Amino acid sequence: MLLGVLAPFAARAEPLVGAGVGNADLLVAEGMRLYNEKAYAQARDSFLKAARAAPSALPTYLSLARALAALEETELACQAYRAYVRNAPASPDRGKAESELSLCERRLAAQPQGGDLGRRYVNLKAAFFEALDKGALVGGSDHLRELLSAGYAAPDMGEMAAKLGRAAMKQADSVFDLSLSRRERASPAELREASGLYQLALDCGVEQQTQASRIAFLEGMALLIEGSFGEAEKQFAIAATSDPANLEAVFHRGLARYLSGDKAGALGALRSGLRDDPRTAVLGLAVALELGPASAAAELERFLFERRFEQ
Repeated sequence: MLLGVLAPFAARAEPLVGAGVGNADLLVAEGMRLYNEKAYAQARDSFLKAARAAPSALPTYLSLARALAALEETELACQAYRAYVRNAPASPDRGKAESELSLCERRLAAQPQGGDLGRRYVNLKAAFFEALDKGALVGGSDHLRELLSAGYAAPDMGEMAAKLGRAAMKQADSVFDLSLSRRERASPAELREASGLYQLALDCGVEQQTQASRIAFLEGMALLIEGSFGEAEKQFAIAATSDPANLEAVFHRGLARYLSGDKAGALGALRSGLRDDPRTAVLGLAVALELGPASAAAELERFLFERRFEQ
């Protein structure tokens, strides 16, 4: 199974959008403090992070625009003013912002060489959506990251990140389901790509309780296929701890332990965590067979007795 147009994942970058960027309220408060102290560059950076942490919070864009204007970063300031004016409801603050935007645009027009930032933003957005349509999610994340690095700040960056995150979750879920299939097996490369897609979804602000568990589970499956049983067991332990409902992580942790040579320990762990799973019984019979016919007969008798009276 292929994941579409996917390049190998690089080392994890910083979160793009959402709570992973930081606490928006704290970032805004810090930005206001810095702005009042005339530390405009630091204030700008704080407001930019706040906008990425909570793209729908419109007042942040006005604060950002004013910090940029104070730094004489005129083109970026105009972009931030527009983000506020175009989305904010009628209010005294919006009226002031419209006046400030007009002044900003006059200053921009008076510059010897007007910037072309708007065109760059349009091109990057087009490239982002084209990559998304093709299923090239890593490419899409690269375009979004470049857009943000270019100073883009507007409410729609939240929508863009959400679309990317949902697409990443969908592709990753399909590989996770494949990893549990008895008919077809995902390769270690596909498993690790899917793990990276779950992380991409988190970086886009799309969070679910199962993601951390599934990231560890997929890495564990890749290690299991590669024969690194001890390392695989560690990853399955992380997966089981992160999501106690992930019973497959419990089973595969026991399986990795069994394959590493600790068969009795694996069986004990599975009987403790997955007593009613038929695979635990099969493993018990396999261990008993290795100990001899008498042990196998006793294990089979125990298995049949438990199934007879389990109700």
